[in-house]
Amino acid sequence: MTKKFNYKKLPLKVNLTIWYMIILFLVLIFFSSTLYIYLERQLKDEVHSILELEMQNIKSEAKNSVQNNKELLNTSVNNQNIRTYFYNNKGKLIGEDLNSALTKNLIPAVINKKNEFKIVKYNNQRWAVLVSAYNFTNAEDAERSGFVTLIYSFAKEERMLEKLLLILIIMIPITLIFASWGGYFLSNRALKAIDTISATAEKISQSNLSQRIKISENREDEIGRLVKTLNNLLNRLENSFYRQKQFNADVSHELKTPISVIRAQVEEALDSERKLTKEQKNILLTIKKQIDQMNSLVSQMLLLAKADEENVKLDKEVFDLNIVVDTVIEEMNNLASEKNISIIKETAGNDNFKIKADLSLITQLLLNLVDNAIKYTNSKGKIKIILTNLDDFYRINVIDNGVGIAEEDLNNIFKRFYRVDKSRSREYGGTGLGLSICSWIVEIHGGEINVESSLENGSNFSILLPKE
Repeated sequence: MTKKFNYKKLPLKVNLTIWYMIILFLVLIFFSSTLYIYLERQLKDEVHSILELEMQNIKSEAKNSVQNNKELLNTSVNNQNIRTYFYNNKGKLIGEDLNSALTKNLIPAVINKKNEFKIVKYNNQRWAVLVSAYNFTNAEDAERSGFVTLIYSFAKEERMLEKLLLILIIMIPITLIFASWGGYFLSNRALKAIDTISATAEKISQSNLSQRIKISENREDEIGRLVKTLNNLLNRLENSFYRQKQFNADVSHELKTPISVIRAQVEEALDSERKLTKEQKNILLTIKKQIDQMNSLVSQMLLLAKADEENVKLDKEVFDLNIVVDTVIEEMNNLASEKNISIIKETAGNDNFKIKADLSLITQLLLNLVDNAIKYTNSKGKIKIILTNLDDFYRINVIDNGVGIAEEDLNNIFKRFYRVDKSRSREYGGTGLGLSICSWIVEIHGGEINVESSLENGSNFSILLPKE
């Protein structure tokens, strides 16, 4: 099945050029047609005037003439291109010039009416014919009164019109070709500022809001006003984002210390030899759990504050990805055991998993993914971590058989503070930042992260990391 052409997908400069060409083509066709018709009419009028002048000469000589018609023919018609016939009132041919035999058969088609001018076609040629009555004032010659037919070959005028038509047929496409080139050049030049705007907009990100659109400062047209408006908008966005980023960093740092102090106090109370009632112990455990969650949130906010910096420097080193996965599994086993969830590791391909990357960030990436899997996997579930050695990449798959993610949410789960189900996320302790941090860590390492999931069928997070 052929796809329908969609002109909207074409670049604006091409669209403008196409519309310019269409309008120009219609204008050229209208102009050429008008010129051709006007010239044809002018030539007809000119021939008509020539025949009228000759007819007046004939009539002038015929009024008081005592000559016979043949003598009249020889003295009245001066134009060799005009052929002359004399008819009496009964329609009988009574005189003709020497060249008239060539067009004698044309006459029956044009003597239906007297006193008329018309263009007729005969032997694949057009002829101008003028018919007019004449009278002799001499009574003796009155019986010779009748009408005169003048015939003029339209061949010369037709050749002129054919040459004009040929010129127009040749010039229209040539004009369109040059006009299309000129139109595209002008469109490209006029829209160059739009390309500049697009290129600058592509470079702008939340970590690089300092970019501005640069065009001529003297430009005061619509494009110039648009650029100034966009630059002013970027100034406001940069200031607003900077204040927000600074606020997040400051708040996170300020919260870090009191949270650590409270956590230490709670742990000391739980570890002390003082006798605590069951209710008191449960309260302290609840406080500790909430503090741990808050501490995790603050740590994530600090990490995101780092992610918002323009130039993040990675502390790259060579380490074994296999060992990091083992460390993460060991660290998360206690949390998984609370829900009776098993974490299994598998490897595929070469056993060498040496990678050059930021160890702390890669560890955080795996911790976040496993923590997310534990939160959304039901009791007695299973989490599988698969390491695959590819040519230039390592692939890490974190697979669970948990509650899964709805299809409409898959495109949003890596956005900051996005939670699939707010009530469910609160129930499982989610903040909506973990996967956003995962996406950032993978991105700054030049990798890719994808997810396959459906409700009640678990999730499969797939990460590709370059080896160096």
